[in-house]
Amino acid sequence: MYVKEGELPGIGKKYTIRTENGDTIVVVIHYTGKREVYYFEEDSEEPTAVIELTDEEARTLGTILVGALFQPTSDEEKIGFLVKHLVFEWVKVPENSFLANKSIKELEIRKKWGVIVVAVIREDNVIVSPSPLFKIEPGDTLIVVGNLESVKKFVKAVEENKG
Repeated sequence: MYVKEGELPGIGKKYTIRTENGDTIVVVIHYTGKREVYYFEEDSEEPTAVIELTDEEARTLGTILVGALFQPTSDEEKIGFLVKHLVFEWVKVPENSFLANKSIKELEIRKKWGVIVVAVIREDNVIVSPSPLFKIEPGDTLIVVGNLESVKKFVKAVEENKG
C-alpha cells in the first residue's frame, strides 16, 4: 500500500492511496469540512466513481471503516477486536450506573481508566467523537478504545458499578 499527502492551496489537503491490487483512491479534504473521494481503477486516469461527503458523513464512514460500529463475536471477556495494541469495546450503560447523567469530563474516564470514548450509540443515533461535555444516559452504548488492560478495568468497573 502507498499513501501520499499533498497540499491543495486554498482548498485543503489531498491524500492518495494506492491499494495492493493497483487501484487508487484519492481523498480531498476541504477547509470547509467537505470531503471528495475519487476511485480510479488500475492504470485509469479518469475516476470510475466520485463521492462527496459532508464532515459528519466522512466521520461516520471513518468510524465504520475502523470497525467501531461492528462488533464481531466476542470471547468471554467481551473484547470486540484487537488491532495491534488497541482494543475496542462496546459497553452498555445500565440503569443506575455511576456513568448515568454525568459528562465524560466529569467522570474523568480517560484519566481513571485509560480509555477513550470514541463514539456513543443512543437508540438509532451514533454520536462519533463525543465532546468532553457529552452527558451519558442509561441505555447508551459507549464505544471505548484503549489497551487490553485498561479496557478490562473499565468494563469491570461498569459491570460492578464501581466508579
